[in-house]
Amino acid sequence: MNTQFIELIRDWKSHPLLVELDVSVTELSPGRALLTLTRNTTNVAGVRNSINGGVQAAVAEIAAHLATSTLLEQGDQIEFTQDLSISYLYSVRATTTLIDAKVLRQGRLTVVDVEILVGDEDEDSGRLNAKVRVTCSLGRRPSKSVVTK
Repeated sequence: MNTQFIELIRDWKSHPLLVELDVSVTELSPGRALLTLTRNTTNVAGVRNSINGGVQAAVAEIAAHLATSTLLEQGDQIEFTQDLSISYLYSVRATTTLIDAKVLRQGRLTVVDVEILVGDEDEDSGRLNAKVRVTCSLGRRPSKSVVTK
């Protein structure tokens, strides 16, 4: 795996929100991030004993940012999420949930498609629970210039 991706995974593994929600980065490749969300007492608060919809949206946004990060050039950064839309299809009740983020369009406005899928090895494995579209605004980091008088 690319050294840059190893560093991204290391940085995200220590993120307090991901630790608390029990999210791990499973795979990174250019323009794609696959995360695993393990059911726990923190992330279950939704209807019918499901993972909370706000948790799903937050993890989808994080996955989108991570997928986008794999394509950033030197000096580029994600400024903010401009838009996030989510369609909940089924309650997320599996022990393991997969979050698969793929960059659809890269540019100043980057569009990422995210699927939230059943990850358990049973008859529902791979079923689509939610579909998410995230648009991120990219910018350049300000250069450090020396001002002389």
